[in-house]
Amino acid sequence: MTLTNSTVSGNTGGFSGGMENFGTMTLTNSLVSDDCRGDITSNGYNIESPGDTCGFDQLTDQANVGADDLKLGPLQDNEGPTETHALGEGSVAIDVIPEVDCVDADSAPLTTDQRGVERPQGDACDVGAVEMEVMR
Repeated sequence: MTLTNSTVSGNTGGFSGGMENFGTMTLTNSLVSDDCRGDITSNGYNIESPGDTCGFDQLTDQANVGADDLKLGPLQDNEGPTETHALGEGSVAIDVIPEVDCVDADSAPLTTDQRGVERPQGDACDVGAVEMEVMR
């Protein structure tokens, strides 16, 4: 499984209800909150909060990020076709990914977030599925 520019937060369930890797899982430009067990291959620019259980090993990854630094909002309607977790002002996930690395799983430029909002909004793309909108 490959996840690119994704936000995974608080998944629960019976056996392996969260994000658990028994095979091959690769994450790129993604945010994982309260939800990881087992090593995951990182292609960079991933954030894990809290803890350090995903095994992210790239220089651009951030592990054990506190909730106060991540500022991940609740799952709710953030003006898109699906509910999302918005980033709060000052989140460590904002403007992290250089535009050249802001690409989809096929390495094509990623121009919108999950809601259809233009990427990037600031100097660089945000980590995860949602781009923090900048008032222009």
